[in-house]
Amino acid sequence: MNKPNTVYRSDLQPVVGSWARGFRSIYRKELAYWFDTQRWVSQLIIWIGLGALSPIMMIMSNPDAGKDRGVAALTLFLWSGSNMMSIGTVLLAQGTIVEEKLAQTCLWIFSKPLSPAGFILAKFAAYAVCIALLVIGVASIVVYIAAMTIGLPAQISLFNYVAGVWMVYLVLLFVLALTILMGVLFDRQATVAASALSIFFIGSTLQSNANLRWIEPYSVWALQHNSHETMIGQFPLVAGVAMVGTVILIVLFLVTAIWRMQRYEF
Repeated sequence: MNKPNTVYRSDLQPVVGSWARGFRSIYRKELAYWFDTQRWVSQLIIWIGLGALSPIMMIMSNPDAGKDRGVAALTLFLWSGSNMMSIGTVLLAQGTIVEEKLAQTCLWIFSKPLSPAGFILAKFAAYAVCIALLVIGVASIVVYIAAMTIGLPAQISLFNYVAGVWMVYLVLLFVLALTILMGVLFDRQATVAASALSIFFIGSTLQSNANLRWIEPYSVWALQHNSHETMIGQFPLVAGVAMVGTVILIVLFLVTAIWRMQRYEF
């Protein structure tokens, strides 16, 4: 008796490859969600208005701003604007994981040759690009050009300003990684946003706590005022520790999100 021919289907073969397989496809999908449509236009207008034009208008309308209005505008953008941009980062990213889970697309995604690491890292990388361009990038250029027009002293160099902007961007990456982790842990966007914002703003009160005050200079929250000091050419050495610590926390959040996603029950 002849044995029936065995048919091997390629989609039933074991998936092998990189631990971050599928990164490129998810990364491209997320970027297409923003830049292949008109979503990026509205976000760009919002953040140019809130991040760049708002500080300029506030300084110009303040008669007590004095002759250093350009420096005041950059300071307002870096220092106070970081809180506004952090809130914006949470609002932009609050649904990136939750929507996939609620729509059961995670079940379909993980039936394909895609790893949890590739999924989480692609989400983070794509949103990091969107935030760099739409939230802080163009706005930082606009406010600097406006500040130069108003008048900047010679000691405010472009290099120092870019270094200050980079510190604020690290804060936003910290908030992004935290939001993604909350999205893995919870199934409601409101809970994700509330928990991420609560952690961020509770951390910003370290300076007012007598027992925890010593931690603040080495934390991500110190980067908000360190960005201003760096811009005016007074880079504090402790800011380097805060930057390294922030990067470590970002990696820790992402690793935890990947670990939890591997154990998620669909």
